[in-house]
Amino acid sequence: MKLRYPILLLALICATQLPLKAQGPVCENDSTGLIPLIDLGPGMYLGYQGGLFPGGSNTEATASQHYKKGRSFAKNMQPLDSLGNVNYGDGVVLMGGFGPSVVGSLFDEFVPIVRDTVDGYITNRCFDAINLSAGGKGLDFATGIDSTKYWNNLLGKIIEKGYTPEQLQVAFMYFSNKTDTTGMTSFPETPLEIRDSYEFFLRMLLDRFPNVKIVFISGRHYGGYCDTTMEQANAIEEPISYWNSFSVKWLIQDQITGDPNLRYFGANKRVPFITWGPYYWTDGAEPRATDGRFYVCEDFSETDGYHLMPETYIEDADYLMQHIYNSDFSRYYVRNDTKWIDCIPYNDSIYRSQPDLLPVSATDWIIYPNPATDLLHVYLPEPLETTCYVSVFDPSGICRYAEEAQSLQKMFALDIASLTPGMYVLRISQQLPDGRQQIETKTFIKME
Repeated sequence: MKLRYPILLLALICATQLPLKAQGPVCENDSTGLIPLIDLGPGMYLGYQGGLFPGGSNTEATASQHYKKGRSFAKNMQPLDSLGNVNYGDGVVLMGGFGPSVVGSLFDEFVPIVRDTVDGYITNRCFDAINLSAGGKGLDFATGIDSTKYWNNLLGKIIEKGYTPEQLQVAFMYFSNKTDTTGMTSFPETPLEIRDSYEFFLRMLLDRFPNVKIVFISGRHYGGYCDTTMEQANAIEEPISYWNSFSVKWLIQDQITGDPNLRYFGANKRVPFITWGPYYWTDGAEPRATDGRFYVCEDFSETDGYHLMPETYIEDADYLMQHIYNSDFSRYYVRNDTKWIDCIPYNDSIYRSQPDLLPVSATDWIIYPNPATDLLHVYLPEPLETTCYVSVFDPSGICRYAEEAQSLQKMFALDIASLTPGMYVLRISQQLPDGRQQIETKTFIKME
């Protein structure tokens, strides 16, 4: 009898520590009244403007410096072999998908579209896609104390598929951040934290994949149907998923307006060029005014209301292909063209063979296009790991551009838009270990 109440008390304590029973999708939450960013336009949400780009617009201004440079990256995209050398015979323009399990399932459907094994698109034979997702791993894990495990896993995936990190040039990203949303959430603080995590991720991405030039980022899907008993529910349920798109918007906006931490060209490039991928968020079953797109509860997993159903992944993979097939930041290298006629197609339906490791000359560096108008792309056979000086001189010998960098990536681009038309000399000076300067020069023409 003496043990009766202690046992009951112990049972009550244990019961309170048991995980909540999963409830499945909350299908009655088919609308929140929130307005999708593409419908909100110049309107405001809690004092912050809608639209995907500055000014409440859903398209970037074609006159902007950011737009022109991004289009230049796309127009001048070239296939790279396993050492990162330009090679139309054994090279590839490789696109990777980064994010948790939603991206993994989406890219499982996207890769066959890229490889023309489903109808609808005719893509460049040098263009390929690879699934570099990590199930259950958000930005918090990818940039946290265990980030080495995350990145080593991705490097292993790319090598397993017969590629090398040097061949990745394009990326798609779709993330949440569990750490930032497990406690109290508030606007704009929570999406600003995720925006900062994105910036850190982009730097780490460029460290591991040095030739990444263009990154498409999408915000989350509608989170109103998610099972609120899930551990990660606080990172998904509304309005957190709605706020996630503000994180993407502000990140891209900051690069457009010249944030030095998001510099994407020049000798001191910090991150790749970034722009929007497809905008997936809808107010549940409420059709968007802009394009009529919506998601009903049946589009989401019957288990958690968070992952998507197989047919929805297929539709969303096609939505992604539509986006990059038509975007000015991708259509030049996604669509097939005579430029890619020398590309070697896939050797089989699963893997593309790894190109031979070809030796290159230590001084065989090139610039393109030549003539150029906005960006001058520089390709080096090897990265330069010591202090370098990049300069541009006009015919009279006056320096019109100068930048110092502690190291130079193998591929980078210089902004020459402000130069007057004419002939110029690009000079790259490298500080050698013995103190001497090694100088290389190339002549190029600046056009209107």
